[in-house]
Formats: sequence, structure tokens, C-alpha cells
Amino acid sequence: MVDVVRWGVLGAARIAEKAVIPAIRRAGAGDVVAVSSASGRAQDYAQRLDIARHYASHEELLADPQVNAVYVPLPNTEHARWTIAAVEAGKHVLCEKPIVQGVAELDAVEAAARQAGVQVAEAFMYRYHPQLQRVREMLDGGEIGELVTVESSFHFVQARTEPLDIRLRRDLGGGAHNDIGCYPVDLLGWLTGAEPDDLGVVAQVEEPGGAATRVSVAARYGTVTANLHCSFDAAFRAEARLIGSAGTIHLPDVFRADQREGRARIVVERDGEETAVVEVEGDQYGTEVARFAERVRTGTPDPEDAALTRRTAATLERITQLAYA
Repeated sequence: MVDVVRWGVLGAARIAEKAVIPAIRRAGAGDVVAVSSASGRAQDYAQRLDIARHYASHEELLADPQVNAVYVPLPNTEHARWTIAAVEAGKHVLCEKPIVQGVAELDAVEAAARQAGVQVAEAFMYRYHPQLQRVREMLDGGEIGELVTVESSFHFVQARTEPLDIRLRRDLGGGAHNDIGCYPVDLLGWLTGAEPDDLGVVAQVEEPGGAATRVSVAARYGTVTANLHCSFDAAFRAEARLIGSAGTIHLPDVFRADQREGRARIVVERDGEETAVVEVEGDQYGTEVARFAERVRTGTPDPEDAALTRRTAATLERITQLAYA
């Protein structure tokens, strides 16, 4: 058991600075005590964010006995490697999505975590916003009848810079499907509790060996069909529409409610009735780190969360194979 979660951050990443470290402090989910960076940015990062210790390598941070949990926001292809390294050092791990590049890597991560007796979780922060529980209640209550199809999109305009941002580097696990398309994929896995039975993919790859910048997926989960879209060159959109036999639930803030100070809108539309808008407040980053800290303190796993991570990893692996076929 752990009394106080003492966090280390592997990599001087913007998402840690802007979202996760503030959430840990805001939620009382432990202390951020160390940061490491192989690019030489750790000292400045630590001073700017008032972090006590900084290291020039991730190995040094993992050897710090005062650190008992780490957050991993490294490039996608480095997630499994450093998650396993942290686990073998006895650290609990909250790793950015996608935690792995395929099921084989996930098998290795889970085996290492079992052997070490530590907690590992994938940082899909949207899973922790209470809007999802409200949506589940609506679906179970038959508010839109039988779920027929789902449309979900995540887009934003990614600047093309030199050297290329890691999102645009296929060799680092970049690509729209891995960076943002993973959210609609994860949502479908949550909604259906399944992997798709059928899957088709079209992708735009701008140059040979480059990352996919636009990806669209058509899928069938049992009787539910789905269309998922993502890109790095369209105006921001991060939404889902759940279309049922008696109405539609539109979720315009399903993935990034944090951009509206945690206020997520649920829009229910039924023929012949006035549109109903429900607003649900929540702190998805704060709840994410608080739930993980509680798992660390109590040693209690979350098998439903782990099962969803496995469904998402398997589906993303199939999408990647088809996108680059």
C-alpha cells in the first residue's frame, strides 16, 4: 500500500505541463516530485513548474526511490518500452494514449505489471467525465430507442513544421488515427463492449513512409454500425452522434470538455419534440489522476478499464494495418 503518491514525469511534455501536473495538484492526487528529459529540458521544466528534482535521463528518474508512480507522455512508440521499464523498477504507471502499438505490446505490459504487482492505466481522460455515465443512463433507459449507428469525429489543424512534429512521424507512431482517432475508437469500444466485427479504412498519406493525416473508418459492432473520422487538417471538432431508432444523442464535447471548463453538453433530439440540452460538469483530468492515485494507494485494479484498453489496442492495430496497406 502507498500512503502518498509521489509522481515522476518521463519527458518534459506540454500535455504534462498544461493538463496533467495541474490536475494532480488540483485533485490532491499526490505530489509531483521529479521530471526527466533526454533532450536537456528537465532543469528548466522543473524550475518553471516547481518540481523538486530533475534528471537528464529517464533511467535516473526510475532509479529514484522517492518516486512511486510515473506519468509517461513520450512519443507513441516509446510508451510500451518505458512503461515496462518503469514497472520493472517498481513504479505504478499512468501512460498516455495509445499505451501500446498493438496487442503483443499490451500482453508484455500486462505481464510485467502482474509480475511487479503494480498498477498500470492508459490516460484516456475523457473516460472520466461524468457525461458518459449520464449517456449510459439515457441509453439504458431507452431515451433514443435501440442504438443503430454512431458517427464520431476528431479533427484539428496540425502545423507542418521542421523538424516534423511527432504526430506527423510514422516511425514514432504518429498519424491521425493514433493521435486523435483513438478517441472515437475507444468510445465505440466503451459503447458496445466489443471490438468491431467488420472494419474498413481509407487514409490519406501525403508521402511514402509518412504518417496518415486523414483517416476514415467504417465499422460494424454486432448490429451497431459506425463511421469514425479524424484528420490533422480540418477545423477543430471532437464530437459524437449516437443515432437510435427513436432519436439522437449529440455529444459536442465528448472528448474535450476541458475546453469548456469541464461543462459538457448532451443534446437529445427526437422527432416531433423540442430539442433537450443537458449540461454535465466534471473535471476529466482531475478525476483521471485521482482515480489512478486511489488505485495506487489501495492496490485495487480496474478490470473494466483494462478490458476497454485491450479492445482499443486491438482495433487501432487493425486500423493501422489497413491504413498503410
